[in-house]
Amino acid sequence: MKKLLAFIFLASVLFFSECKKYPEGPSISFRSKKERIANTWKIDALLINGVDSAAYYNNVLKDYTLTLSKSGSYTISYYVVVPPFGNITNLESGSWTLTSDKKTITINPSSISVGSVPSPSSWQILKLYEKDFRVRAFDGNGKKTEYHFIPK
Repeated sequence: MKKLLAFIFLASVLFFSECKKYPEGPSISFRSKKERIANTWKIDALLINGVDSAAYYNNVLKDYTLTLSKSGSYTISYYVVVPPFGNITNLESGSWTLTSDKKTITINPSSISVGSVPSPSSWQILKLYEKDFRVRAFDGNGKKTEYHFIPK
């Protein structure tokens, strides 16, 4: 009996460790990926090439908010502090999709209130919990940006 329980325990550990879709978790979830992604998020941490750069967002881009809906639309809102002129509010919107393997989220901007509409971007999902969402993006020059989001 002890051997059977040990085997079941070992098999379940191996099974759940192999089922992990994202590098930082979770191993298993009873909520769909869209349900976990759909939220209003704020930046908790920002790493650019491994260097903590959250102060930039906290000091220059204020109240950065990413809202992802279950229907596939998104908005990013923030205001930029431009001394001595004050604050300039910016709002970007568009659609988002998951790749077929659900390991990458693609952001497709369609409008922006200030500046030109950015190009679509792809974010590798590192962690996808209901209250912790982490993604990594690479630009054309190889710069790695990692966003750690928490609910707003």
